[in-house]
Amino acid sequence: MNISSIIVHAQPTQLASVRGGLEQIPGVEIHAVTDDGKLVVTIETDTDGETAGTFDRINTMDGVMSAAMVFHQFESDPQKEA
Repeated sequence: MNISSIIVHAQPTQLASVRGGLEQIPGVEIHAVTDDGKLVVTIETDTDGETAGTFDRINTMDGVMSAAMVFHQFESDPQKEA
């Protein structure tokens, strides 16, 4: 499992729209939001490719000025290693 944390900077006038869009993306969770348009978001996916695709999707959303990855960790599945 891939776990990433990103900071999303949305246009304040489109914050509600960006937030709604993020809530529709599987594996994405919003942890904090500021009035000036910054959101702390995590992405949980099974593969690096899915993480990259989700990050690109967020970064190209209408109203998103930038998205910056600040943390990424891969955790193996103990069930698959046994």
